[in-house]
Amino acid sequence: MRVELHERVALSSTIGVYEGPSKFEQRLRLLFRGRPMKWLVGFVIAIGVLVGLYWLKYPNYSYRYRLSVSFEVDGRVRTGSSVIEVTWHGGPEIGDVGGYSSTMKGEAALVDLGSHGAVVATLITSDSYGQSKDGAWGALWIAPRAFGFGTSVDELPAFLKLQGKRDLSADNLPRFLWFSNPQDLATAQKLLPTEVSMTLGPSVRFVGASVEITDDPLVVDIRQKLSWIKTIESRPPEARTIYLPNKLGISRYLFIGDAS
Repeated sequence: MRVELHERVALSSTIGVYEGPSKFEQRLRLLFRGRPMKWLVGFVIAIGVLVGLYWLKYPNYSYRYRLSVSFEVDGRVRTGSSVIEVTWHGGPEIGDVGGYSSTMKGEAALVDLGSHGAVVATLITSDSYGQSKDGAWGALWIAPRAFGFGTSVDELPAFLKLQGKRDLSADNLPRFLWFSNPQDLATAQKLLPTEVSMTLGPSVRFVGASVEITDDPLVVDIRQKLSWIKTIESRPPEARTIYLPNKLGISRYLFIGDAS
């Protein structure tokens, strides 16, 4: 009996004796007793309300359109098209930074001209996201401008209500790049619509371009048509723009949306 008592005393001194919950633990139990599920539901609702208010104050605007471009080659019209999705992400203005940022999905439209090479209507001008010095526009604003709107995010809610197709005017065309050999990016050069016949020959002329609001799926297969895009993408980030002797910078963002 004395041995058992000695062993118990020794064990108690080794591991300590549980004296019950502390006062802090007791207060926590009283605070959440019977209410943990209600507290969790209330928390989730509050987060949902805050997110909803943020979206109401800083909404996102997204639209999708098909860009079609046509050239006539030896009396035959050749057309290329692609579906492009533009999204403007709302947020608070911070300092000089505006409240909206944009992303694009999809790819540039490519027109196969046969023995005359290929023309690509790029997504960005490489000079600017707006209008470049030679008049070309990036894909961000071509569709709203075709429907009579400007380049203000404030006009997008009205634009998003519209449907249909519009032809592009001469002052609202994308940047055209001509590749005499589509498999060699070094053959790329800027092509103005007014200089097509002068550059490619009298049997080739620019016919026109159009945009159409659509919900067609996005397709990105231009890497198969311009295989050197994969080579650019495999380079280190700081070397993914290749500058040609004609000072033209070639990057994947000319041909594939930054969000694709």
